[in-house]
Amino acid sequence: MTPFAPGSVIRTRNRLWRVDGQPSDDVIVASTIDGGQAQQVKLYVPFEQIETGKLELPSNEIVGHLQAQDLLLRAYRLSLLHGTAPLLSLQRSRVIPKDYQLVPVVMALEMQRLGEPHVRMLLADDVGLGKTIEAGLIATELLSRQMAQRMLVIVPASLREQWREALDYFFHLPAHIISTRHRRQMERELPAGANPWEYYRFLITSVDYAKQAAVKNQILEQDWDIVIVDEAHKVSKPHQTGPDQSVSMDRWELGRALAESERVRHLMLLTATPHNGYTDSFASLLRMLDVGAVEGPPHAPQIIRPVAKRHVCQRRREDVEAWFEDAPDKSPFPRRDQDEVIVPPTSFEIDAIRAVENYGEQVLRQAETARAQLRTLAHWTVLHLHKRGLSSPEALRCSLRNRRQRLQQRREQALVDRQPEDAPISADVARANVLDEDTGERLDGEEAGRRTERLVYGSAEQIQAELNLLEDVLYKAKRITASRDNKLQRLLGVVLKERLRVDPKVVIFTRYVDTMNYLEERIGGDSRYEDVTVLTIYGGLSERRRREIFHAFERAEKAVLVATDAISEGINLQHAAAQVIHYELPWNPNRLEQRNGRIDRFGQRKPVVTIRTMVMDETLDAAILKVLVEKAARIRRDYGFSPPYFGDETSILDLMEDYDLRLGPKQLRMFDAGATSLLAADADRAGYPTEQAHDPFDEETLERIKGESFYGQTHVSLPEIERRLEETAETVGSPDEVRAFVFSGLSRFGCGVTQNNDGSYRIALTEPALQTASVGGVIERATFDPEWALDDPDVTLLDVGHPLVRRLIEEVKQNAFRLEPAAGASAPLHYGRTAYLVTPDVDRVSALLHVLARYVVNTDPTSIIEELLPVAVPVYDLDPAAITGDSVEPLLDAKASDQTRAQGEVREVLTDALGLPELDDLLATAVEERRQDLIAERQRMREQMEQQKDAQPAEWLEGIDDLAPGSFDLLTVTVLFPA
Repeated sequence: MTPFAPGSVIRTRNRLWRVDGQPSDDVIVASTIDGGQAQQVKLYVPFEQIETGKLELPSNEIVGHLQAQDLLLRAYRLSLLHGTAPLLSLQRSRVIPKDYQLVPVVMALEMQRLGEPHVRMLLADDVGLGKTIEAGLIATELLSRQMAQRMLVIVPASLREQWREALDYFFHLPAHIISTRHRRQMERELPAGANPWEYYRFLITSVDYAKQAAVKNQILEQDWDIVIVDEAHKVSKPHQTGPDQSVSMDRWELGRALAESERVRHLMLLTATPHNGYTDSFASLLRMLDVGAVEGPPHAPQIIRPVAKRHVCQRRREDVEAWFEDAPDKSPFPRRDQDEVIVPPTSFEIDAIRAVENYGEQVLRQAETARAQLRTLAHWTVLHLHKRGLSSPEALRCSLRNRRQRLQQRREQALVDRQPEDAPISADVARANVLDEDTGERLDGEEAGRRTERLVYGSAEQIQAELNLLEDVLYKAKRITASRDNKLQRLLGVVLKERLRVDPKVVIFTRYVDTMNYLEERIGGDSRYEDVTVLTIYGGLSERRRREIFHAFERAEKAVLVATDAISEGINLQHAAAQVIHYELPWNPNRLEQRNGRIDRFGQRKPVVTIRTMVMDETLDAAILKVLVEKAARIRRDYGFSPPYFGDETSILDLMEDYDLRLGPKQLRMFDAGATSLLAADADRAGYPTEQAHDPFDEETLERIKGESFYGQTHVSLPEIERRLEETAETVGSPDEVRAFVFSGLSRFGCGVTQNNDGSYRIALTEPALQTASVGGVIERATFDPEWALDDPDVTLLDVGHPLVRRLIEEVKQNAFRLEPAAGASAPLHYGRTAYLVTPDVDRVSALLHVLARYVVNTDPTSIIEELLPVAVPVYDLDPAAITGDSVEPLLDAKASDQTRAQGEVREVLTDALGLPELDDLLATAVEERRQDLIAERQRMREQMEQQKDAQPAEWLEGIDDLAPGSFDLLTVTVLFPA
């Protein structure tokens, strides 16, 4: 074994390190093993003073204490690279996963155990099943096993904060968001010349920021152990009808570059809608996994299902519910009570809607002579104003005032400068805003709306004519007072009243901030809701303020949360509410289902979630509801999945045209021949296919999706998951064991722990070494119960990943190697590497040794296994033999008697035990026996995998049972005296 072989121990920088790997002759990847702040680093050999290292033997001069030794052993057990623990991620996260959510983790680990160098997975579970949790568990598993160090998460811009909060809260991973705005702040805080892409271990960025050529190149220049792409259908390849058709999409090119990069090790693609109805687009996601799951040209791919199925986890809710039929627990999903509230408009509302129609006609006529881009934008402006009017009269009034201001400004400019102005917004962003899609990196939905309203075209005379017409629309919008707003009155008098009578928490979703403010004012000022706390959340709030509002909503006895779509994706409300009211209908049913998924998801405590959607009758909203939403719901019932247009940003327009959706008595002019051709050209510029879209309600399309998907086909069974859970609990410890370690550790450092009246604990961290920026000096309410922590936002869950517990582990381990006595003491007060026990459970003086054993699994890449092996040796036998395995178990639970031994006698036995000539050979033999046991276990697993249906060629299993010796150290010695 060379000094730098994986699994060996080296000394450099005044510390001991375990060698995790040596990617080249000049570079060593190593992790600390001697306590203090845990870290893994890359050591450049020519510049380091590196020598072979080893833990020094326990001192034979210092008699430590059993309590200190127990604390030390607990600290090591909670931080080892357990090779036999199936699921380390459960110990290092706040997640309380259901069994089905562990299936992707097991699939990922099987890839590693089968010798595959990378974890490549498509997580395509349905909305509400917890794909973020599943991906986080896989990432935490890889990080815990030292199979990864750096991670990049690529998401739509609207999901960046949600991912950051999820990684921090559930997995203790401090991720940073990087964008144009965030990068300026980062560069002010970084060391001079540092590259943020390289400096931070965990980064989150938006897909539209990452796709920019310069940014993409910077990303691809870095090594990423894990890349997660959420809403991965956005980076799939656009549909091609043949090899000569040219398609281009920056997002797809970004995804393809990441998938093909040798610098990306593990890749996870997340989407609830992987299939858009076209085989080539769906296959492009599977091709990105780079596992040989797709053959053939891009326009006519062939999916190799036996290969793909090992890398795809795709389940509908009905699949999971069927899975739970074999489980002792009931299905974790609530029943959905969903209905629409159709509200007839008042005469005042009808007048305003028709005024908006007439005004829209004027805007379109005025734009007829403009260039194509402005004509297209004019159509989006008209639709935007229609949507605002259907949301609330206040939203319409705000838009009209905004537009009036811009018209007045432009009129004055046009008197002296007749050059047409540049468009204030791109066509693709305006389209995305109207169709309830992601508006990208630079503009949120609110700003996109304001810019759409500022599009003005025409001469000063034309603008004045438009202003005159706008005043009439604004007058009619102002006439819709609160008492004349039928939808508002139905909400206040019936819908909200009924819902609060059933359950004291309700979430109201609205598309617009102006409508949100309107509802907050009207609900808060209504005497019928004096006892209700009204809160609002929208995208412009800071992270801290949003968290405060969430907590206030959770704590309130009776509350209404009025929120925009800033929380419709990623934010989980199942622990706070079970009722949602949609104040208007999203035109993209995908958005509607995303909103519903905030409460109708795993973890919802109520047996029924209630969803009400308010729609004004005789409007485009009502037409969309009857055609698109109701048909989509029927497909979900019949097939169990959502129609493919949920993942398609263009085909909603085609559906509106195909189904001849009308706005009141008039055909919406957006769909006349000229407008349709303009929108097609707009789609072509954006890189979308411009052929006639398929009908997502077509039976042929739906059957194709069903046949090509992988619903319910995972080979991982419920008994297999339960077995791994039991093994994990036995190996890495339960919450009770974490609590025992924390209480003992806090006592060791003199920190006060008192129990509050509600059963939580108040912890005063009087030891400065245990204080961190995120924890501070006092934790007012702490618990070790994950269920409690999910229900109560004010209680802190202490698990192995919590900063306090990690710091406590580090300090306990570091103190174990301090031999200097404390001031005024003759010996170290908390030395735990030696101890003694007088017990009736032994008949001769023995030494109970705990050995840190390391093994190397020779897969590609190699991995390390660590274990804490107990070994007993009779000290004074003429020919001592090690007691290992099951035979040593009784000694671990030996009962202490009241007897004691003199310090000198204990030191003498320690000297004799540590000086046994056979000691190294005895320990080496025990370590080797355990290696053979591990090899046998893995050989059995290999045989089982090879016998499975669709088993892969034998080369996939190469190295799984090739375990080489790494190194071992003696950590502790306990002298057992017979009573």
